[in-house]
Amino acid sequence: MHPDRQRRLARGWEPVQLIGRMKILAGRDGITLPKTYVMVRQLFLWEQHRAALPTYYRSLLGRIFDSPYSAGSSTARTRSAPARSSTFR
Repeated sequence: MHPDRQRRLARGWEPVQLIGRMKILAGRDGITLPKTYVMVRQLFLWEQHRAALPTYYRSLLGRIFDSPYSAGSSTARTRSAPARSSTFR
């Protein structure tokens, strides 16, 4: 199972709940994410290892899950999206 899917399920979140948190953080960064139905499809593809997770989304997930790494990545968080403590627990 994909590490981010495990983290999402451990919190009892449905995909739309995680996407909502991603949209809130992206909004704080001044970024508009795609519509929710598009993000649901993307999240499914990422969690099933069928599509690569873009760096910015990896950063968002890292911030949401309070982890410097996300999506099984071995790279550090990007500098363009500074680390912030998450209020979504």
